[in-house]
Amino acid sequence: MAAMAVLVVVLLGMCVHGSQALVCEKDFKEKGCNRTVEELFTSDMFEAMFNHRNDRTAHAQSFWTYDGFIAAAKLYEKQGFGTVGGDDVQSRELAAFFAHVAHETSCGWKGAKDGPYAWGLCYNQEMAPEKDYCKTEDLLYPCAPGAGYYGRGAFPLYWNYNYGPTGKALKQDLLNHPEILSENETIAWEAAIWYWMTPAKTRASPHQVMTNQWVPNKLDTLQERKSGFGLTINIKTGDVECGHGDDPRMESRISHYLYFLQGYFNVQDPGENLGCGLQGVIPLAYAAS
Repeated sequence: MAAMAVLVVVLLGMCVHGSQALVCEKDFKEKGCNRTVEELFTSDMFEAMFNHRNDRTAHAQSFWTYDGFIAAAKLYEKQGFGTVGGDDVQSRELAAFFAHVAHETSCGWKGAKDGPYAWGLCYNQEMAPEKDYCKTEDLLYPCAPGAGYYGRGAFPLYWNYNYGPTGKALKQDLLNHPEILSENETIAWEAAIWYWMTPAKTRASPHQVMTNQWVPNKLDTLQERKSGFGLTINIKTGDVECGHGDDPRMESRISHYLYFLQGYFNVQDPGENLGCGLQGVIPLAYAAS
């Protein structure tokens, strides 16, 4: 009995600090553990946030689903995806993730029904690629004959040198079969979450930034790189959207973030440093495999 009592105390102690830990066993959730992604982000929220994804004007009808996202998210919950820091931090991370997804897969416009931010997940692949995005001199991830490495997935993936490490991490042959990302929804979500969770040599992961685990070094401080949603834009886009003042694409990502966070997760404080216009540019690098 004494040993059992000690075990219970230890487990409860772990759960009381749940705001900093990952999800814990269901028997102890009432003691302060973090909620799972499925508990925090419901099917009704998904349907409302992406309510035009199956419209006649959408180009990926019936592809994107709540169940497909949850299946992928569960693979990364123990690593902390959407499960670290308590409800507000978890909500900010999920809203940030979906903001990038929605911006990059949207077919909305300023005068669109329900506004421009309600049209995410309209695409699952680039409709009219202008090239095959094959870097022929890449010997580590050589292009497969006839394959095109244009944008596919929830975070549209480009170039053979990005398809290669992503496929290696997910145990999928994306070099020979890049179409997997536009044919298998769960793998498309999984590829996006893997990128979100995985740092590279030149940068932190977006997950580390949104869960307050990233610590700036001296160079970051000198170049005005500060923790917040804006740094995730810098990580994803580099000098395309950051480091040169206001940029409409950057503003679109911020607006998507606020739209999801405040309107659906019901968290009014988005945190500081939403933009990256004044930040020193982070060299673009895909996630390390």
